[in-house]
Amino acid sequence: MKKIIAYILLVAILFSFDGIWAKNEPNDKEKEIRAFLGEAYIADEDYQSAIEEYNEILKEDPKNVKARIGLADILSWEGKFKDAIKLYREVLRDEYDREAKRKLADVLSWDKKYSKTIFLYNELLDEKYDKRIACQKARVLGWWKKYDESLKAYRDAYRKSKDELIALEMSAKEAYWNSRVEEAITAYSELIEKDPENVEAMFDLSQIYSYQSMWKQATGEYEKILEVHSGNFRAREGLEKAELISSHILSNTAYDYFEADSPSRHNDIRRHSSFEEVSVPINDSLKITAATYLTTRYFRDFNDVFENNDAIKAVFVKGPDYRIEGFYSFFAYNKGIKAMHNFGGVFDVRIFDIGTANFSYERERLENNSTVIREHYYRDRFKERIDIDVNKWLKLGADFIFAYYSDYNYKTEPGFDLLYFFSIDPLRFSVKYRYYFREFSEKEDQYFSPKGFTVNKITLNWRHYLNKEEVFFGANDLYYDLNYEVKIDSETIVGHGFSGELNWDINKRLNINVKGKILNSSANVYNDKSFIASVKYYF
Repeated sequence: MKKIIAYILLVAILFSFDGIWAKNEPNDKEKEIRAFLGEAYIADEDYQSAIEEYNEILKEDPKNVKARIGLADILSWEGKFKDAIKLYREVLRDEYDREAKRKLADVLSWDKKYSKTIFLYNELLDEKYDKRIACQKARVLGWWKKYDESLKAYRDAYRKSKDELIALEMSAKEAYWNSRVEEAITAYSELIEKDPENVEAMFDLSQIYSYQSMWKQATGEYEKILEVHSGNFRAREGLEKAELISSHILSNTAYDYFEADSPSRHNDIRRHSSFEEVSVPINDSLKITAATYLTTRYFRDFNDVFENNDAIKAVFVKGPDYRIEGFYSFFAYNKGIKAMHNFGGVFDVRIFDIGTANFSYERERLENNSTVIREHYYRDRFKERIDIDVNKWLKLGADFIFAYYSDYNYKTEPGFDLLYFFSIDPLRFSVKYRYYFREFSEKEDQYFSPKGFTVNKITLNWRHYLNKEEVFFGANDLYYDLNYEVKIDSETIVGHGFSGELNWDINKRLNINVKGKILNSSANVYNDKSFIASVKYYF
């Protein structure tokens, strides 16, 4: 339909020019008509035909501004930022065009050249104040993670324009950045109702919905964005990812190695595992996962043991309000060892829009050495935890664990932690402090069961995203993650841990992840090693 309308308009243009076929005029008129046709093709999302029309213009007139800007627009929508930037700059070198300069600034921001973007926006605002450019400057400062500067820019834009939509967008952004999920959803919904073509607000809201597993709402927002601006590549990528997660089967195939060696703390674990998990979305809220784990265990004091673990899990999410999970797993062994059954559940609920409360129960077997496996030791573990988002930079958490053991022993373990981000994605650096106190009613010989045992731990984390684009839901993430932890317990044993991770979304469907960790202690009291490699694929 759009093409038909475009052709009708083109014919109207043809006949509206008197003497259009007069001598010495056809070339200019033809270029003008081709430019209109290029715009019609863009409106119909037929970018290849638009490119052909613009190239025809440039054959006759290599300096044609409208054709070059049109080509640069298409390149930017296709994610070819560097080519688009080059073309906009060529236009500006030949003659000044304010619209080309604004578009250059926009594409520089998409290419994460934030400093250059802000410089150009400031020049444009100095030339002539434009509230749209002022608002876009505030947005880009937010993308750059300069939140205080972004809010200042929003306030300045509102002060000069008195536009209530700018004030509402600022409030929505502030709630979003501070993880006030419910407040942000309300503010963005109100903003979009008043400004239905605010793509920035729609995209932010779609991201919130996606991270809260609200797939129906997320896909709806992505589709609305594409109706307003069909060239929005972030919305296209977000929509594709949301549809994959919400309606496609996920396979996770992995290999896992773990070793924990501590004679004084009753640890003798060496195991190699391979497993396959298959997750099936039943609807937008419910997902069922079935898994099979094949494990070979090696012990110092017993023969090697083969273990087969089959598990099933159901997860129901009503974002952002609550999440319910239930699971069951069955362990079978050779060497005459009887089967074991594990089961449990988790309930997460959002509290006062400042964090989450978590309640969980699990019947879990002990596996720290051959004796506890052969004699069917298990525990019933109850855990309560609260996580508070103070703001974008500071998170607080506290928890309490009560565990009742099959030998009638029990454990209590209160703890708390503090997480602070010095910087966030794409260059994330954080420090986390955790303290916990562990008390058993009785000391036992088969598992580590101290009395009055305390641990203080500090963890430093560095994660670097190497994405071509910004970090957002739907992007193909490529990052490495490095961790260092140091902990000291009440027995004056100091532990040092080093871990690393490499994650690569080869495309929307295929992901590869590799992790490894080494943990050593003073006096060689404990030594842990782990390695896991997984391949995930959406069918």
